[in-house]
Amino acid sequence: MTATTLQEIRKKLREKFPAAHGLAAVPETVERPSEKPFEIATFPAGAISEIIPAAEGGGFSLWIAGLLAEPEEAAEFPKFVLVDGGDTFDPVSHTAAACSQLLWVRCAKIHEALKAADLLVRDANVPFVMLDLCGLPPASLRSIPASAWWRLKQLCETGACRLIVLAPSPLVPCASLRLELSTRLTLADFDLPRNEILQRMTARPNRLRRAT
Repeated sequence: MTATTLQEIRKKLREKFPAAHGLAAVPETVERPSEKPFEIATFPAGAISEIIPAAEGGGFSLWIAGLLAEPEEAAEFPKFVLVDGGDTFDPVSHTAAACSQLLWVRCAKIHEALKAADLLVRDANVPFVMLDLCGLPPASLRSIPASAWWRLKQLCETGACRLIVLAPSPLVPCASLRLELSTRLTLADFDLPRNEILQRMTARPNRLRRAT
C-alpha cells in the first residue's frame, strides 16, 4: 500500500470520525449568512444543524414564529415537523394558517423525542424537522449518547433531510452548522409587534467544538 493511499484513508477516517481523532466537526460551509435565520436554505440539506441561545431565554419560540411567518392561506400539507421534547410550543400564539404548515409532535421525555426524530428523519417525507430539546432536564440531555446523534446524521444524509436541533447549549457532536441565536431585546421592547422583533433577530455561526 502506497503512502498516498494511506494518507487518503487517514483523511477519510478523520472526516468520518472526528471525535475519535480529537477533532471538532468543522465543515467547509461553517461561514454562513447570520442575518437570515428564517430561511430554509440557511440550513444544509442532508445534515444536522443546531441552534443555541446567545443568552438565557434563547428566543426559540420567536424563531419558530419567524419560520412559520404569517401566510394568508392555510397550507394543504405540512412543510415542517416540530418534535416538541418539552411540550412547550404554544399554538395559540400563531394564526391557524401558520399552524397549518406545522406537524406538531408532542413529547414529555427525552427518549420519546429522540425516537420520534429518528422515525421522521428515516421516513423523509417532510424534509425539514425541528427537534426542540429546551424545557427538558439538563441531566436527561447529558444522558444522550453520541451514537444517537451519529445515527441521526447518517439518516439525514440518506434522505437529504434537514434536522435542526434546538438546544440550551451545544449537544450535537456531528452538527454541520451551529448558530447562536440572539434577539437583542430589552424590557422596553416587550410591547413591540412580533414582526418588528423578528427583524432584530440574528443567528451568528458558532465555532463548532466537541459538544459536552
